[in-house]
Amino acid sequence: MTVTGGDDPLPRTKKAAGTAVDRRNGRTVELTPVEGGRIDPPDDLLPEVLELWDAYWTDAASTVQTPADRGVLTRWIKEYDRYLRLSAEADKRPLVPGSKGQSVANPLYALADRALAAAERCERQLGVGALNRSNLGIAVLGERKSLAEMNAKYGPTPGGGDAVGDRLEAVPRPDPRVIQG
Repeated sequence: MTVTGGDDPLPRTKKAAGTAVDRRNGRTVELTPVEGGRIDPPDDLLPEVLELWDAYWTDAASTVQTPADRGVLTRWIKEYDRYLRLSAEADKRPLVPGSKGQSVANPLYALADRALAAAERCERQLGVGALNRSNLGIAVLGERKSLAEMNAKYGPTPGGGDAVGDRLEAVPRPDPRVIQG
């Protein structure tokens, strides 16, 4: 297939998180933390789902939720709970008799997959998961180490050993960041 008219056949690269511009008005999208937005979980959730619910509220993604997101939040957690329950029930009898007596996969697996797909759609909207967070422009800042700390940890130690142990003798190597000449 030949591309004509000067169109570039490669897609554009995505902008870095936090630099996206709204096409309607040209403004940079800014996500503002919302204080006190935690809501109670729906009733009768599995214990592991309640743990997930609690973990969500300690995550950076929860800081940008508003009261209007309540429906997406409850749908996400209910669908994930439904997925776990249906999967567990289907795992009890993975194969069941089909319409002609043959063994077929338990239809509960298909329902569980639909519940998981719905939960994953909600996760994209909520920013659950590293890729989903970055797509929403939510930066999670981890501990940053200085170059000196990195060199101290991974480079030769003053005692003649290395960072892995004292079993190797330190060999002076040129710093690859320094231009020789």
